[in-house]
Amino acid sequence: MICILALVVFGILGLFSTTHRPLAKEAFDCVFRRITLRPCNSNFDQKMKGKIVGKLINKSPRSARFVNRNFELLSWIMVVVFFISMIYSGYAIYNLGVHGTCNPEDPNSCPLTSDQLTSGECGECGIAGCDIHNLECVDGEPCDCEGPTCTT
Repeated sequence: MICILALVVFGILGLFSTTHRPLAKEAFDCVFRRITLRPCNSNFDQKMKGKIVGKLINKSPRSARFVNRNFELLSWIMVVVFFISMIYSGYAIYNLGVHGTCNPEDPNSCPLTSDQLTSGECGECGIAGCDIHNLECVDGEPCDCEGPTCTT
């Protein structure tokens, strides 16, 4: 199942580097065949397994043996973790856009808030409460991007 994760990774890398495009194409073929309940005919999983185990064997033969024996299980775990992290990232981006913080239950725990985003556009005005949607300060005066006109 590493082909799903490889499709995403090599697909993104293939946008910037031509050396990764054949791997992305092969990963896409493997994913498409797996979705249609057919085995990969390109042995993409075996190629990736060989590359990973080959790099590990020089550093830790014991780890390489473990990865070699449990490669399918480990690839499923990586795919599940990848999709879970994508879901949580999407949820945080949604909350940042809608609520102005990535965690609406505890806004102080989020290192990124709409005030910090607007402070980049409006100078120090974001600290005083510059509204991200209409760029007005708390006291109703407009935020000047060259220098804030509102006070804290």
